[in-house]
Amino acid sequence: MIINGILWSFIRRWYGGLFDEYKGLGNRGIQTVVMITSIFFILLGQTSWWSALLLSIWIQFQFWSRAVGEILDCGRSSSQNAESYNRWFRIPLDWVYDKLGKIKYMGLYDWWYMWLRYTLPMSVPAIVLQNWSFIAIGLMSSPIYYGAWYVFDKFPKMWNGPAWLAQPKNLAEIIYGFVFGALIYQN
Repeated sequence: MIINGILWSFIRRWYGGLFDEYKGLGNRGIQTVVMITSIFFILLGQTSWWSALLLSIWIQFQFWSRAVGEILDCGRSSSQNAESYNRWFRIPLDWVYDKLGKIKYMGLYDWWYMWLRYTLPMSVPAIVLQNWSFIAIGLMSSPIYYGAWYVFDKFPKMWNGPAWLAQPKNLAEIIYGFVFGALIYQN
C-alpha cells in the first residue's frame, strides 16, 4: 500500500508536468498509457479484466485527465468567471450559490467545485466495485490542495525550493498521488 502510494506520488507529479521539458517523458500519450496500465493491474485483483480495463480508462479520462486550471489557486483569484469553470457540475453549484446569495467563482467556491470535480467521477468505480474508498479519494482533493497552499503561506521559503516542488500545486500533486495510490491499492 505504501509503495503504491509512493509510486503514484511520482506518477501524479509526472502527469502534472514534472518532465515537460523532455520530449519523450513529457508526452501525454506515454503518461496516459502508464497511468491506465498502473490502474488496470491494481483493479484486476478486484474485478474481471474487462471491468478493470473500462474502469481504468474511466478513472484516467474522467478523474485524472479533466482540466482543473482555475481551481488550483484555491479561491485566490478575483478575476475568474463561469468560463473558468467549464464542467457541468458548475451548474448545480452555481444554483446553490445563487440560492444562498453567495459570490461565485472566488473564495470557497473552488473548495466545493474541487470536491465535485474529483468526487463525482469516482462514484462510478465506487458503485461498480462496491468500494467507498474511491469516494474518499475524491473527497480528499480539497483538503489536500488547500492544505498545500496553507503550507506555502506558512513557509514562504518553499517557493524557492526545487522546481519539482516549488508550487503549492506540485506539493498537492505529490500528496494526492500518494493518497490515490494507497487507497486504491488497499482494497
